[in-house]
Amino acid sequence: MKRFILLIALAIAAIMVSAQEKMIFVIEGPEDTYNQIRVINETSADLLRCRVVVLDENDQIKSEYGQYNIVGQGRWDSNTDRIQRGTRLGIQMPQDFTTELSFTVEYKDYPFFDAILIHLTDKASGYSNEL
Repeated sequence: MKRFILLIALAIAAIMVSAQEKMIFVIEGPEDTYNQIRVINETSADLLRCRVVVLDENDQIKSEYGQYNIVGQGRWDSNTDRIQRGTRLGIQMPQDFTTELSFTVEYKDYPFFDAILIHLTDKASGYSNEL
């Protein structure tokens, strides 16, 4: 019985990790290039660490765009480097991070630079489908 419970716990952990690994998107904003990627912590976590990586067409990591360390809910961290529209990006969480997250992407045109804003939220914090 203990083995069965352990196997179920491991399966749930694997599902959570695989769901987090699938935070992938292609830059599709209106600009040809962007100067900054900003990650905003809209989760229930007070401390959030992640990294944004550049992926190839097979979702293999080509390079790291930047690491983000965000202290506090509603706070953000950014990295500044040029990146092209059409680039495939992934968001990676630390292996010991167990909360399921979702994300949305926003494109902002500021006076001196163009930014990609990645909003991280708890997956369970969405709206119900019921009325």
